[in-house]
Amino acid sequence: MKRKDVFSFIILITVAGVLIIFSKEARAGALEGLTLSQNTIIPSLTPLLIIFFIIMKTSAKDVIAKAFGFISVYAFNLPQVTFPAIFFGLIGGYPTGALLTNELFIKGEIDEKQAQRLLRFNFCGGCGFIITAVGAATLGSTRAGVILFLSNVISSVIIGIILSFSEKRKQQSYYSYTEETAFGDALTAATDSAIKSVLNITAFIILFSAINKIFSIPKELMPFIEITGGVCGASYPLPQLSAYLSFGGFCIHFQLLSVIARAKMKYYDFLFFRILGGLLSYCVTKLLLSVIPIDVSVFSNTSIGVVQFSSVNIALSILMIIGCFVIIMDISSKKKII
Repeated sequence: MKRKDVFSFIILITVAGVLIIFSKEARAGALEGLTLSQNTIIPSLTPLLIIFFIIMKTSAKDVIAKAFGFISVYAFNLPQVTFPAIFFGLIGGYPTGALLTNELFIKGEIDEKQAQRLLRFNFCGGCGFIITAVGAATLGSTRAGVILFLSNVISSVIIGIILSFSEKRKQQSYYSYTEETAFGDALTAATDSAIKSVLNITAFIILFSAINKIFSIPKELMPFIEITGGVCGASYPLPQLSAYLSFGGFCIHFQLLSVIARAKMKYYDFLFFRILGGLLSYCVTKLLLSVIPIDVSVFSNTSIGVVQFSSVNIALSILMIIGCFVIIMDISSKKKII
């Protein structure tokens, strides 16, 4: 038995023990996570994912790619067929871009390097979540939500354009390996894929909410852990909020680990570009606010002080660090096997 296997076993048993010992708090947190998913994630994401998967599984994808695929070619140095995945990934919500990228990769329509490049920038909270849930509902300003959404999209596009120079540009003619699929078959397959994805997301939110209830994660750190609960109902300056949204939170990251591993991409590679995206979103939001100022008191909330190490539960910090280490090691071992 390898040392890392023993290490993983100890960590998992420890987490399970904590959840059992503090079962009352864990149940309350899990219920909050389930309620949050029912009110936000499930109703907003499920219909969109079904529609997007239907498009990607039928010839509708080819229609969009042939009409607008030149954008992928000239802006991102990617095949035309990637445009639907990029477009729907940026407007649909966090897992959408990675899931649609995975769909293209599995079908052989993009290669490994192209899949990795897409995963580095095709990541956004989506217009429904950012504009409606965060902007209109939490901040009380649809305009603020639009600025946040545009900042996240612009930062992703900037990263995509920069990455386009990492590979030699070549002639990109349109091709597609997608066989003609009957609408009924596509609907069934798309619904199955969407439901599995949403259930996976919900399960992660429930787990992180249960852990948060036990350890009481400081609100300044919560968006790094679970983005939905971290930003909905909280108040942050708009540029800081934009950076949180672009980073996405470890809860979202963990949902994508299987996709990242399938593309033979290391997690720290993905993590680096999420940090870069957060920094870019912060700067873009600052720039947009200088052009389109918004006078809302919540945006100028400066009551949030600098996070001190003593304000963070030490046990949770150690747990998260160890957990990230185990996951990175696990992905590394999968790379060797594949």
